Amino acid sequence: MRITLLIIVGFLLIAGGGFFFLMKTISEDVERQYSQASEEPLVDFAHLFASLLEQDVEEGVIRVERFREGFSNAYEREFLARIYRLEKRDIHTHVYVTNEEGIVVFDSERGKREGEDYSDYNDVFLAGQGEYGVRASRTDPDDSRSTVFYVAAPVFHEGELIGTLSVSRPETAMAPFAEESKKLVIRVGILTAVLVFVLGILWAYLILHPIRNITRQALRIAEGEQESLPPSGVGELRSLSLALEEMRRELEGKHYVENYVQALTHELKSPLAAIRGAAELIDESMPGEKRRRFLDNILNETSRSEDMVRRLVQLASVESQSSLSQREEVSLPGILRDELNTFQSVIETKQLVIKQCGFDEDFVVTGDSMMLRIALRNGLNNAFDFSPAGGEVELEFRIRDGLVELTIRDQGPGLPAYAKGRLFDRFYSLRNEATGRKGSGIGLTFVRATVELHGGKASLEDGEEGGAVLKMGFSC
Repeated sequence: MRITLLIIVGFLLIAGGGFFFLMKTISEDVERQYSQASEEPLVDFAHLFASLLEQDVEEGVIRVERFREGFSNAYEREFLARIYRLEKRDIHTHVYVTNEEGIVVFDSERGKREGEDYSDYNDVFLAGQGEYGVRASRTDPDDSRSTVFYVAAPVFHEGELIGTLSVSRPETAMAPFAEESKKLVIRVGILTAVLVFVLGILWAYLILHPIRNITRQALRIAEGEQESLPPSGVGELRSLSLALEEMRRELEGKHYVENYVQALTHELKSPLAAIRGAAELIDESMPGEKRRRFLDNILNETSRSEDMVRRLVQLASVESQSSLSQREEVSLPGILRDELNTFQSVIETKQLVIKQCGFDEDFVVTGDSMMLRIALRNGLNNAFDFSPAGGEVELEFRIRDGLVELTIRDQGPGLPAYAKGRLFDRFYSLRNEATGRKGSGIGLTFVRATVELHGGKASLEDGEEGGAVLKMGFSC
């Protein structure tokens, strides 16, 4: 599982579990708080009504006639009270009175409890014992919402207990407020959860984005691409990217030197063997013509070795860079004209025809002028080397896909099938049919490395009418 998904899923599970527990606790606590809030005023009502009832006691007997008349009139009153979103039109508070034996002598609910023995009910029993008389009973045992709360207060006459007065209120009277509070809690909880989820994802992205960049760049480097690891992220992530970049440079440098030493050793074996063989065979008694042939062979192989080392040094300089250290505006047609002048003797000797297209426009790129000059020189050298005597070489500049593209077309033998896909490999070269010699195999590698450093791409393909077509695209 990807670390991004793992972190997000883990965060959602932890946050979701926490929110569920929190919402469940708050939801349950809302009901408890409203129950407590409704119980507190019942205590006041019970003692107030009990005090009023004590005014109607005669000779130790509770007179409930005025209570009965007063509650009857109260329940018949028409009123409308808008309490936030609740419209209240009825009185939900009821009262019953018991005598000293616990027999109900008054019930505000049309007298339905009168005559019943409530002496064992907690509110009546506890109040009669001088304790806090309270009870909660369900009208429907299977429905918690049918709970009715009762609070009792003692009724005294001349210091003697003569009865109790209980005030009741159903839980459903407070239900609208509790439900509204629950809905508010749920709405706020959902909104908070969404906000936390979004902010959590953004935070995870900000934390993990540098890690993904480092991973992608490390994979590109593992595939052989020349790419540095720029510092990214904050704190430990930035330190990690810097450490990985330093490690990349160290490993790349060691690997680079090892590869080049092995490659150079391999490539120099052939010319050194030819030089040694020719030198061992030359002696004073050898005919002059044969001696001249051996000396020419030594000179050619020596020149080839020198050229290989020189080009290898140039290529090493380019490949060791992950970005351009020097930048300036360079006119590609201008430096190509200068390079053509250096090849003038070759052009005249082989009687080549040079066709120029797009040289009148000022195609300017930003980059390292020396690298660009050597890359164009290698491209021209490759075309001139394989062009037949009297052949035509076409040089064309144009803008394509946002790049300044230089196309070099020759009329040489073209590309053999077995060589396609390998022509830009280091030390890979084809034998020139005219001279019978092979190149250093470094020129085209230098071309590709330079072009890529300048944000472009290079390709070498067969021409539609024969020959080869080298394309070099440079970022504007």
